[in-house]
Formats: sequence, structure tokens, C-alpha cells
Amino acid sequence: MVQNYEISKLEHFIRLITTKLNNDIMSSTHEITPSAIMQMTIGFWVSKTLMTAVELDIFTKISSYKNDKNVESITLEEFQDIIGIRESRPAEAFTTALVSLGLLKVNVNAKGEKTFDNSQLASQFLDKRKSTYIGDVISMFDERLYKSWDKLSDALKTNKPVKGELGGDIESTFDKAKSNQGVEQVQKFTRAMYGISVGPAMELAKNVDFSNYKRMMDIGGGSGVYAIQVVANNPGNMSAVVLDSKPVCQVANEYIQQFNLQDKIQTSEFDIFNDQMPKDCDVAFLSHVIHIFDRETNIELLKKIHDSLPEKSMIIISEWLLNDEKTGPLPSALMGLTMIIENRGGRSYSYSEVTEMLTEAGFKNIEKRPLVEPAEIIIGYKR
Repeated sequence: MVQNYEISKLEHFIRLITTKLNNDIMSSTHEITPSAIMQMTIGFWVSKTLMTAVELDIFTKISSYKNDKNVESITLEEFQDIIGIRESRPAEAFTTALVSLGLLKVNVNAKGEKTFDNSQLASQFLDKRKSTYIGDVISMFDERLYKSWDKLSDALKTNKPVKGELGGDIESTFDKAKSNQGVEQVQKFTRAMYGISVGPAMELAKNVDFSNYKRMMDIGGGSGVYAIQVVANNPGNMSAVVLDSKPVCQVANEYIQQFNLQDKIQTSEFDIFNDQMPKDCDVAFLSHVIHIFDRETNIELLKKIHDSLPEKSMIIISEWLLNDEKTGPLPSALMGLTMIIENRGGRSYSYSEVTEMLTEAGFKNIEKRPLVEPAEIIIGYKR
């Protein structure tokens, strides 16, 4: 039986920076002020505070200390000790910021001293001892994207990805992994994507009726999180194969074994354009794949998938979609800029653009459904 993650929607994190910004914009209808612009300006303060807290493993250390000492919360001095901050001045500034962000909460002990504890949000998602931990993706954003975004203007002017400190753009990193270079970075990236995908994967398993299908190919499936959730929730009829590079499949096998689903889910080393698609699958699934490529490349890929599928099959695409007017939503728009920084042809697409690509590839009766925001799925059928 699949482990119960008890996950609330991950939009709590995705919207952490943008909620106040959007509220300020809406409230400025009658009086225009620079408040919204200032929120944009200091957005990196928020993200770097969170990233630093994860880097220092603050929330796991607080939880572990409380259990070891059998206390309900910790003093500022205890916070300094367990985190390794020598002076009270930075410790006070840091705890104040974390409380303001809703990641720590304040109590008062019997001595009247202010004490600190993890908030429910931090406890559920930022404690490494919890199966709901998503700190790996925050670390990946910090280590890989934070510095790359500093060169956004260069990427915009040249239309070329940024060469980062951790092995270059995402395309070159994955290319190196094919020859056993950069394997560690690829596997770290794969584990990070598991954390951000658990919520949408659970929702996919509930949102789509798989009762009339037998086997799913998870193309570029990464950690296998979607295959795991679909098979775990449809044990009577569904099996799956995760198609990805060798180092990624190694990570996927770890997760598959954790769920004891190795008899139902296999992995296969796979080159998305040069290898033949399996012929025994009636569901094709792609998550965060098509935004990597340009329109022509995607149509080529989708036609290849269409031709490999039998009649009465379906394709499911999960993406952070733009609206058809291309005015947002904000996470999808910023994902588009990330693609400018990270690769040579990718970008965010709208539902109408994906529908056009699927139609050109031969799929019919195309529809859209929500997952956990900002993720959505587009489903097409081969009849």
C-alpha cells in the first residue's frame, strides 16, 4: 500500500514570494504606489533566506534537538548552538525573518523567554526526517539556478544558455552524464524533482481514470514519481516503465524499491529521440519535458509517441502552462525565463499551443485538467 504522505498543496511554497506581490498589485487600483515594484525588487531576499535555512538544515536540527532534549521549543541561545551561529545579533535577525515568513513560530517558556519552533509548514516540508521533505529542490534552485539568474540579461541578449558553476547549462549536464561525467549532478537534480512532483503525481492518480488502461511509459520519467503513484493507486490493472538515462534510472529504481513496486514498474535506459518507443504501452506520460524543446522538436517527439501507441490509448502531458493570452500565471512565465537561461530551445507553452502540437501529431479529443498549482495536465487520445 502506498505510503500516505499527508501532503497539502505545494502552492504554499510556490506562492510564498508572489502572493503579497499580487495582492499589492490588486490593491493599487485606486492609488498607484511603488509597493508592488519594491516587492519585486526584494523577492530575492525571501528566496535566499529560505535557501539558507535549508542549507543550514535548520528545521531538521530544531526537530531533532526538541526530541533529544524533550522540550517543546528552543531559546535563541539554543538556536545559536545547534545552528552554529556565534553571536546573538545574526541569530536574532535570522529567527525574526523566519518567523515573518511563517517558517518558525514564537512561544514563551515558563521563564518568560521567547522560544522558537518549526511552523506546521516547515515541519511538514523542510524536516529531512519526514517523507514529505522537499528541501532537495530548494537546494537545487540555490546551487544551480540562483547564480545563473544573475546572468539573465546575457541569456536574453544572446539567446544562449548560461554556463553555470556546476557544469554548465542543463543540456550539457545531462549530455555529460551519458559518458559517466556529471552523474552526481544529474542524480541530485532527479532527487530534487521528486520533491516538487510528489503533490502533482498524487493528484494525477486521483484525477485520471486509468481503469481501462494497462501500462504507462513515463518518458523522461526522472525519479518515477508519477509512475509510482499511478501504479500504486491502480494495482489491479496498471504497470509502468520509466524511460530515461542510466544515472536517472538508478535513482528511479531506488524510489521504486522504497514502494516495493519493482514487480510492477521497470526502468529502461533510453534516448528520447534515437531509441524506439515501447510497443506494449497504452498510456504515454510526459512531465516537464516539452518545455525543454522548441515547437518543431516537440511535434517530432509527439508523432513518434503517437505512432508507437495502439488504438484506444492516451497521452498525458504535465506542464506549468501559460494562459492563452500569455499574460501569466507568474510561475509559468518565470519558468519560461528559466528555459532561456537553461537551454537552447525550450520555453513555456500555452494550452492552445500544446493542443496544436498534439493535433498535428495525430491526437484527438484534447482536454485540460488541473493538478496541484501551477501544474496542469493536457490529455489527448488516439482513437
